Amino acid sequence: MTSGLWMKWAPLVAIWFFVTSVAALGGVGDARAQDEEEPKRIKVESSNPLSGDEASISSGARLYFKWCVQCHGPKADGVSRFGAYAKDLRKFWRGYEEFLVISLNGRPKKMMPPWGHVLDTDELSAIGAYLETLAIEGAYWK
Repeated sequence: MTSGLWMKWAPLVAIWFFVTSVAALGGVGDARAQDEEEPKRIKVESSNPLSGDEASISSGARLYFKWCVQCHGPKADGVSRFGAYAKDLRKFWRGYEEFLVISLNGRPKKMMPPWGHVLDTDELSAIGAYLETLAIEGAYWK
């Protein structure tokens, strides 16, 4: 009799356990409020030679989603599946040259790995061109 009762309630117990676990961990997906409005994108001036080039932007998007999305998230806002973990690249403020230096050499104290052994400067410039299209108030790429 008890095994029949367990079979009846087991799916509900599993669902309850999942829901309460997700709630305790802060939810699934974007760590920011669902009703939060997306910030307005802005056009930025840039010294990136690939800035505004549609083919480079498309290539940069592919490279971003291959190499950068794990930490910086699908919106480049610093929110990944691990939570708010990395910098919001939509408001990168250090300029294009510093973007290259940081990307090539990494920032070990900030847990940013060096990408110079994986990506060349043209590939990083393409990623930068893509990120420029996502820029919001506070971004600086010159």
